[in-house]
Amino acid sequence: MKFGKYSGIPQRDEITGFERGTIKCDDLGFINIVDSEVIISGKPLDWWIECFDLPLHLIFAPIMVHNIRKFKQAFYQHYPQGHIRFAGKVNAHPSIFKLVAQEGIGCDVASLNEMKAALQGGVDPEDLDINGNAKSDKLIDRGLELNSFFIADSYEELKSINQRAELMNKKAKVALRVAGFEMDKVTDANIFTAGVWSKFGENIKNIPEIIDNFHKFKYLDLHGFHSHIGSQVAEPQAYYEVLGKLIELSQLLEEKGGDCRIINIGGGFPAEYVEKNEWKYLVNRVRAGYISSSNGDLSQCFVWGDEPGGLALRRDGTITDQVWTGEKMYSDYPREKMLEKVLTGEVKVKGKTISVKSALNKLGNPKLVIEPGRSIAEDSGITLVKVSHVRKVAGNHYLTTVEANVTNFATAMLLPPVNQWTVISENLKSDESPFETFLAGNLCYSGDIISKYKVFLQRKPKRGDVLCCYHTGAYDPSFFAANTNSFPRPARILTDQNGVVDIIKKRDSFEQVFSLE
Repeated sequence: MKFGKYSGIPQRDEITGFERGTIKCDDLGFINIVDSEVIISGKPLDWWIECFDLPLHLIFAPIMVHNIRKFKQAFYQHYPQGHIRFAGKVNAHPSIFKLVAQEGIGCDVASLNEMKAALQGGVDPEDLDINGNAKSDKLIDRGLELNSFFIADSYEELKSINQRAELMNKKAKVALRVAGFEMDKVTDANIFTAGVWSKFGENIKNIPEIIDNFHKFKYLDLHGFHSHIGSQVAEPQAYYEVLGKLIELSQLLEEKGGDCRIINIGGGFPAEYVEKNEWKYLVNRVRAGYISSSNGDLSQCFVWGDEPGGLALRRDGTITDQVWTGEKMYSDYPREKMLEKVLTGEVKVKGKTISVKSALNKLGNPKLVIEPGRSIAEDSGITLVKVSHVRKVAGNHYLTTVEANVTNFATAMLLPPVNQWTVISENLKSDESPFETFLAGNLCYSGDIISKYKVFLQRKPKRGDVLCCYHTGAYDPSFFAANTNSFPRPARILTDQNGVVDIIKKRDSFEQVFSLE
């Protein structure tokens, strides 16, 4: 979230650009300060705590709408044949899908429940793309009934969809998902989904043979090809490479008598977490800490457990401190700017460099589909947690324990290099220098470290303080949600400027935790 001014304390470091621990106020009505009191979606902080307890996830609808419209505007300006499918997995609920439908875009769904929620939200069935690498017969059958679109994950799945379509005497609209690209260091390996070692997609080397034999699938209508590179793709080169190959495959399809009507380049457009100087500062802190610990000095560690973070691992098992291969939390082209960069860029097609628009024009200007998820939802969400206590570990490193855990923060499982936090209670109080601390949860599990990278707070928190974590609108609230240690899953609330729009998830009761109802 970055729409308006920052409040609380002044900028502390002109070199890094950090406004450490400040409360992020915005111009859309999500977070503001009135008479030294924090107001969230038109209600005081204490009101939210009293009504829904902590931890608490809040999603602000106007920010999602703002981000959707930015993507729509990019297509309008550069390629009117563009279509958007919101990646429903990032935050699936009928109320969220209602926002999507009202903005005139479709959805990418991967389960019967996601599909049902999208339909209940008013999404046109023909604007549903059914994705995923393990579609059930029930999901396929329902998609066929609705005349929805299928992203076929592999040759084997093409056979499955064709079989179900034959039984129902339907013709399924499909695009074949492509993977097997030999790209390196595109994003963190956990969220890179188009490589040689990927559980998703058919290897690109196999596609020509599949095209040659596609006539065997009597109940499939091949519209084109799909590839999703992964999440948080910070540089445009990966998109150029994949799009160029998809255009080549589309040309081959037409040469073989087919009709390319769709090219889908997936999502992965980067969310905007930090400024460029902040990102450089964070990476340098990780690097300096690792080098220092390698020389026996653990006092400078910036990553929990003296880990190397996103620094590259060599084949011999050693670490190079010069290359970052983890998730990148900064990009010169966040959100719709990456789409603009792709649409106005150049690709290589059969060894020749050509503009993206010219290449698509030669194909007859097919639909160009994208599947943004995190870049639409991430900065629309915050999570509020209560501080339990602060202590030191491993010598001189602070650890702040909170009454929440990694099941409430999906990104904590994937070791992201930054999550922005602030003390939101008594927010105008600050220390002379930033308070650096790791964050731990309340589970009986040693891996329950919510932030394995140090965060910067405006002051040392005390028991009972409320911390706010920004950028939790996508995945975090639900991806690993569980009742570990019998803790209740927290409430998730969709809000606007006036307060509650809908309760996406009620806080679990004792009876719900143990299925006693």
